[in-house]
Amino acid sequence: MEIKNIKCNFIITKVKNHKKHKKIILDLIDKMPETKFRDYSKGDWHLSKEHPREYLEYFYNNIIDPIMNKQMKYFKADRWKILNCWFQQYHDGGFHKFHNHEQTNWTNVYYVELPSSKDLTKIKENGKLYKYTAKEGDIITFPAHLLHTAPAVNNKRKTVIAFNSNFLYS
Repeated sequence: MEIKNIKCNFIITKVKNHKKHKKIILDLIDKMPETKFRDYSKGDWHLSKEHPREYLEYFYNNIIDPIMNKQMKYFKADRWKILNCWFQQYHDGGFHKFHNHEQTNWTNVYYVELPSSKDLTKIKENGKLYKYTAKEGDIITFPAHLLHTAPAVNNKRKTVIAFNSNFLYS
C-alpha cells in the first residue's frame, strides 16, 4: 500500500451578530429537557426526533444559510445538505471522548459559549493534534472521518451546536 498525503480543508466561519444569536439560542436551549448522555452535561442527541427543537428552528432560519452557501461556493458544489444537528452543553467536568462521524463528509461545531481556547474541540489528523484558533461565535468545519474530542470543562459552561453536512454535485 502506498500512502499519499493530500490537502485537508478546515474551515472557520464567523457567525454574524453572534451576541444577539447567543442569547436567543441559550434561552431556547434552556427550555429543552435535562438529558445527560455519556459524559457531557446536557444535549438532545437521544431525544425523539419528533421532540420540538425551537433552538434548531432559530439556528436554521437565522444563521446557517449564508454560511453553508459560502462554503458551497468554495467547494464549487451545486447544493448542500445538513444530515442532522444537535446541541451539547458541558460543565462540571463534562467531556466527549475521541470519536468520528460516520455516513457524512463534514462535521461542524458552532461555539455558542466557549469559556476559553482550552475548551476548543481537539482534532487529530494523522495521529497528531491539529492546531487551530477559533473563538466563541465561530463555526469550525472539518472532515468527519477525523477523530475529535471535547476536552473536560470545569467551572464554566460550554455550549455547542454540532451538525453533519455534505456538499453535493449534480
